[in-house]
Amino acid sequence: MTPASVLAVADSDSYLKWAAATLDRLDGIPRRELVVLRTPVRPDDRQTTAALAGTSWAGGVLDDHSVLGLAARLRRTRPDVVLVATTGPAAEVVIRAVAALPYRPVVVTGLPGMSIPATERALRFRAGADVFVVHSRHERARFAVAARSAGVAPVWAVNRLPFLHGQAGARPSPDPGPLRRVVFAPQAKFPVTPAERIAVLRSLAALARSRPDLDVLVKLRAEAGQAQTHDEPHPYDTLWRALAPDAPVKLVTGPLAPHLTPGTALVTVSSTAVLEALAVGLRALVLADFGVGDENLTTVYQDSGLLGTLRDLEAGRFSAADPGWLDDNYLHAEPDELPGVLAAIAPAERLRPGPAVGGRRAQVRRYARLALPALSVGTRSRRPGVRRAPRAH
Repeated sequence: MTPASVLAVADSDSYLKWAAATLDRLDGIPRRELVVLRTPVRPDDRQTTAALAGTSWAGGVLDDHSVLGLAARLRRTRPDVVLVATTGPAAEVVIRAVAALPYRPVVVTGLPGMSIPATERALRFRAGADVFVVHSRHERARFAVAARSAGVAPVWAVNRLPFLHGQAGARPSPDPGPLRRVVFAPQAKFPVTPAERIAVLRSLAALARSRPDLDVLVKLRAEAGQAQTHDEPHPYDTLWRALAPDAPVKLVTGPLAPHLTPGTALVTVSSTAVLEALAVGLRALVLADFGVGDENLTTVYQDSGLLGTLRDLEAGRFSAADPGWLDDNYLHAEPDELPGVLAAIAPAERLRPGPAVGGRRAQVRRYARLALPALSVGTRSRRPGVRRAPRAH
């Protein structure tokens, strides 16, 4: 039977974006609520606005909770489903809080973007969840192997990444028009060194100088100093200011979608933003200069037809993705499985979280950071943009 209510708990900008869009796709559930957990990676006002753009929560306000406040809310409202859309350490704490409730909701979890390589650590943090959402056939196969090693056995639900535009179940038509814009989508962790990041910026500058007909953008996920899902030790805006080039390259923030118009090509090292471009038929380039493999989250792009180099970027050479690769990786034709899974699942009587990741001492430290947020994120009860007002969907 289809559940009547779901409460999604998010903490970082990436997870907030994923949670809001995933809830919107569960339109058969009458009551849908979204709250933000107070953690050190909680998004600020601008990040919240960007994460909620295009969803039912755009322009609205969200409740935010400490883990203790979240537990109280769960006891009071008793949602049928809890969507744990948080970073791993927070997910472990939230799942344990759900396990202590006087009733048994269905617990759903997942990761907000491309998740290859599939890691046992990600699964262990979320052990006990009834349903794990993956976003491609490829991910389901990889996570099933990792789950056996980790000793967990969730039900898998393959959902198309919810922020992908274009028509679900249909392969996008390739963009045939002339190139007018190039967007670079950074990823916080890769490339690792300042020199590698500067090399990307120099190639973008070279393209902008040689092709004045192109609009060349760096679409930042966050500005220097803003919290993100992953720390970014060498922000591109800081590096760009240090270079002080005269090239007409623009650094912008906010939602990516408005920039993905016909005539645009997207370049990245390993950001999931490339999928947003592919979903609407745009050309792309995945830079292989810094290696291709699990260590920098680029294994998934092998056989995609998208791999290239900084020289390709400077020359303005971009490609369409291989159709077979698209079917196996995020642009599959099958409908989302999560609604059907939630209608059919009968969870075990007890929720059984897994052993503490890293041991009990590490778990106590994680819990303290969430239960006592003033110790880690300042004395303010909330940041701008995550304001305390109820809004149900």
